[in-house]
Amino acid sequence: MGKIYISEITREDLPYIHWVENLEEYWHINEHPGPYTLDEITDCFFPARRYPLHKQQRWVIWEQEKKMAIGILDVFDFNENEKSIGIGILIPNKNDHNKGFGKEAISLLIKKLTFDKQIAKVFALIDKDNAPSTYLFEKSGFEFRREQMCLNRIVNRYDKLL
Repeated sequence: MGKIYISEITREDLPYIHWVENLEEYWHINEHPGPYTLDEITDCFFPARRYPLHKQQRWVIWEQEKKMAIGILDVFDFNENEKSIGIGILIPNKNDHNKGFGKEAISLLIKKLTFDKQIAKVFALIDKDNAPSTYLFEKSGFEFRREQMCLNRIVNRYDKLL
């Protein structure tokens, strides 16, 4: 049995999502930097959005043993023609890093995304100076493709064919 599981957002998860979205050190990776109100988070993420219709979706990463939320997964920019989608992960507490949670969460997410055969490729956009994320995605089978602009900064794009 794994160390973590992932679930679609429920109403009970909204305070945790609100807290994560308002961590100022991560605002640069959002299209709309915080601060967010709980009402804005609720309007944006609840009920859970399906990626084919809304082009994005979020999941909560749960630590199995403690039954605690430890992070979030995001899918975005669903492209029906290319059967591709971007994925992102944020585990904000540094004490939860380097325990295999990130790699397991990415693996579980990819299983969910490929279940209905709508997705043939996933990609990640990683800040050039984010060595831990680069390492995580490379360890998860992603390969560097190119540099590209994203939210007024240059990021590295990593792809994984499924």
